[in-house]
Amino acid sequence: MKVLRELDAGLMDHTSWLKVLHRSMVSGSAPSPTDLLHDAHCHCRFGQWYYGHPHPDLQEGPWFRNIGEFHENVHVYARKLLVKRNSGQPVTPDEYDQFMDMAIRFKLEVRGLQSDIINRVCEVDHLTGARNRNSMHFKLMEEHDRMSRNAQPCCVCMMDIDHFKQVNDTYGHLAGDSVLHSTVQFLSKKMRRYDTIFRFGGEEFLFCLPNTEAQEAFTIVDRLRAELASMPIKLKAHNDISITASFGLASMNPDEAVDDAVQQADHALLCAKAAGRNKVCLWDMQAGE
Repeated sequence: MKVLRELDAGLMDHTSWLKVLHRSMVSGSAPSPTDLLHDAHCHCRFGQWYYGHPHPDLQEGPWFRNIGEFHENVHVYARKLLVKRNSGQPVTPDEYDQFMDMAIRFKLEVRGLQSDIINRVCEVDHLTGARNRNSMHFKLMEEHDRMSRNAQPCCVCMMDIDHFKQVNDTYGHLAGDSVLHSTVQFLSKKMRRYDTIFRFGGEEFLFCLPNTEAQEAFTIVDRLRAELASMPIKLKAHNDISITASFGLASMNPDEAVDDAVQQADHALLCAKAAGRNKVCLWDMQAGE
């Protein structure tokens, strides 16, 4: 990813800056004039990258803000050391240790951000942008624990794109990939902020709908179904096409395993297909079948 390469380059630039700073401290050579400025952290190459243009994908979490604070403090401590050296005062071991501790903490924060980015990437299905199945279990377990503690309802929904094989057979697999991507992007924009969509496999997707009773979930999903059916999907070298999908809903039960709710949603999906597709079926309505 581009941002990972930029962070690696930033650390290399920072290491080069540290090398020059230490050489100046040890050899007595003149320091860089910018290192004596009160806003020196804005002038180094890492600072130019950090402050020079927006990073909306990084600024959402705490790592990016922490990096800025530690980076600024590294330069603050460096300036103090250089001012003392230039005035002929000795730098104490504690002052040097404070500077190095801050420099090390800055590097650790950058590495922490990189790990966080990698973890987020590993949770995403790169074709569709949905969360992948590896992360699905952890999310569902988290919601199951929450409903057990706070008695908050939660529903899961299995979705399958109707007659998807015909799309691949008619327009090709690249067009099929485009349909999957467009479907997920469309639904993600229409879903609530705290809902999550996972790619279960192939053209099957699972929704997690926290803090939602079954009938409310039915209303939400049926609206998504209707809006998806009316959405034109643009395909390269082909006319726009429309698709439909079938949906199966089930409520989580705090006394049952998460996998039971997923299986019930899958059974409800089969009911939706048997009823003619482009429908939503709720497992509670199918009890006993």
